[in-house]
Parts: sequence; C-alpha cells; structure tokens
Amino acid sequence: MASLPVSVPRLAAALLLSLLSAAAPSQATPVVRARRSLLGGQHIDGRCPPRFRRCLAFTFDDGPEIRTTPRLLDMLDAHHVRATFFVVGHRIDGEQPHHRAQRGLLREIVRRGHLLGNHTYHHVVLGNLRPSQIAFEIDRTGDIVERTTGRRPELMRAPFGLLTAPRSLGAVAARNLTPAYWMIDTHDWEVTSAEAVQDRFRRELLEHPYGGVVLMHDTRPWSVRAFPLIMQVVARRNAELVARGEAPFAILNLDQFVTPRGTEALRGAPLNLRRPNARRGAARR
Repeated sequence: MASLPVSVPRLAAALLLSLLSAAAPSQATPVVRARRSLLGGQHIDGRCPPRFRRCLAFTFDDGPEIRTTPRLLDMLDAHHVRATFFVVGHRIDGEQPHHRAQRGLLREIVRRGHLLGNHTYHHVVLGNLRPSQIAFEIDRTGDIVERTTGRRPELMRAPFGLLTAPRSLGAVAARNLTPAYWMIDTHDWEVTSAEAVQDRFRRELLEHPYGGVVLMHDTRPWSVRAFPLIMQVVARRNAELVARGEAPFAILNLDQFVTPRGTEALRGAPLNLRRPNARRGAARR
C-alpha cells in the first residue's frame, strides 16, 4: 500500500523546525551563556518579589529635568510613594544653570527617600559601543552622582532595556551593578496626554495582574500629570481586590526587589528580562 503524501504545510513546518534547530546553537547559545554567567548574581527582572502577591514599583528614566521632576517629587510625596530615578549623565554634567539645578535635584531626590540608578551618559545602545565607550557611559554618570550625593548608584538600567551583548553585560557585572528591567510599560514616551498614559497603565495592569516594576519618564509633563491618575487606577483596583478578599497591590521600591539568583538556579530556566518591543529610533527610553 502506497504511503499517503505529506501535506505542504506539514512539510514546510518540519523544514522550518529543522532549520531553527540547526541554527540555534551557533546564534543563540553564546548570548544565553553570557547572560546567565554574567547575571548570575543580583538582577531585577520586573516581577514582584516572591513574598508579595501583588506589587508595583515606580521607576522614572531619562531625568532629572528641572521643569518637571520637582512637581513629580511633590506628587510622590502626596501619595507616600518612594520611587527610583534612572538618571542620564549629560543632564547633570556641566556648569550651565540647568546642569547645576539638575545636580541639585539629585540631592533632593535622595533627601526625599528615593533611589538613584545609572541610565548611562548619552542614552545610547551599549552593545553598539567599544569597551572604552561603554566604560565612559557608565563610569562618568556614576562619578557625577557619587560626587553630588555621596553615594554611587548600585542600580543600572540600560537604555531601551537592551543589555545582551557580552561586552556590555561584562561591564555591568564588573562594576557590581544590579540591572533593572520592568514589567509594566506606560508608553509615556510615545503619547502626549496624561489620559493616554493612564489608559495604557490600566491595560498593562490587566495584562500583568500581579503587577511588577513600572516604567515611566520624569522628563515629560504629561507623564508627571498622569501619576495621580495612575494612582486612582491603583486605588480602584485595590478596592476591588480587597472586596473579594484578595491581596491588594503593595507599593514598593526597587531595593525590595533585588534577589540573588546564582548560576545554578538559572541553569535550564529562561530569564524573564522584560525589554521594550518598540521602535528604537522613535523615542528615548
């Protein structure tokens, strides 16, 4: 009896699977190995710490900005929220009035109980740079923050969340920095109204019902105006959860997220490192 012909879709799928299997060792393995070995220590992947059922931690990138960050600090105080600010070095390096004012903002951020993190000097993709350039991006920013506040940042967020090249991973690991990713992206970098940011946060919270690290920016007026609107969403959601007898969202800061994850713990398990899906050239994150 003649065998039945193999259908074209099934044949195509089998060929595709074999091609992917053959390509995987040479293309994917080096990056995965580098990521596992170099991030075998502490990192923040964006998910809630295990001891919290639900949580949110607000982070603000790209500042400080003298025209917007002061108002945000007041709003954070009003809602009793402690946040993390990932600062860009060129904003605080220089003797122009805005440079001096923004260095003063670093001191004010720390005084009010918030955390500072390193977001590089020029906000560039580290993987595209030479080792000496990567060192400058990280070290120059860290030096200025330490000179200004007396403490060097221990947290690091790579621009666009892109931290995959072995040389950039190695630079971060060599400096004992903790990479910080996110779970909830408000997309405040691509909209122009507080209401749009609030709506995006609401939808992201539905997609990630246990919360996690929230990505925002303190350089955009609509982002600052959106913060109290976002807290309204959180309050309503918490009321619903409590009414059902479920755990509400705890508001944390990133120092409560850091957990040691050794190489052995990562072996055979994919890292859940949240990175942007957006067009890199369309906006600065």
